[in-house]
Amino acid sequence: MGNSNEPISLYSRSRIHDICEYAFRHQRTGEQLTYETLGKKIGRSARWVSDVINGRTTPMREDAEDFVQACGNHYAIRMLKHLYGDAPPPTDPRLMGSLTVSLNNLIKQCRDVIKEAEAVIEWERKKLPWKPITQDDERILTHLGKQIEDLFQAGDDVHILMDERYGIDPVIHQHNWLAEARAMEIVVSDPRELMRRERQEALMMGGTSR
Repeated sequence: MGNSNEPISLYSRSRIHDICEYAFRHQRTGEQLTYETLGKKIGRSARWVSDVINGRTTPMREDAEDFVQACGNHYAIRMLKHLYGDAPPPTDPRLMGSLTVSLNNLIKQCRDVIKEAEAVIEWERKKLPWKPITQDDERILTHLGKQIEDLFQAGDDVHILMDERYGIDPVIHQHNWLAEARAMEIVVSDPRELMRRERQEALMMGGTSR
């Protein structure tokens, strides 16, 4: 199975100013930011904001992220993440009629993932460890991966609609999840701690650590 480190994106880097313009024209901040007030928020001049929106300046990634986040438009945030290969593109808003519709789709995607996960569990139970992966095996695994991506997309649609319809910022969910995950010690909170644990495991298994 091949791996690729190339970002997967429908958008070229030259479209950054389009994403920033969309974010600015469709702000969700509770106030209408001007070039000047937006510039002050992100430590830039009104001229720089104007140049970005009109395509005269191409911002660095960090600046573009500050720009769209200051505008509070989660479609634009998602598009920017997709441009850099960090997330799939947002769903077409015309397909997101209501929160109920999106929740029903989320439920369907959960069921699809469970079905494919159960198939992979059965596949792994029967697989002989020394046998190489076949094309059929790869299809089983990649189909599960695709269903998981569908689930991520469906979840993000729900986050966006909860924000648009009821003002629940997706950042709140991220903060809540992170606080709980850290408290339960299920995430790597310190890279050095991860290295220390791996060295300990290597020593316990009779190996050597670097």
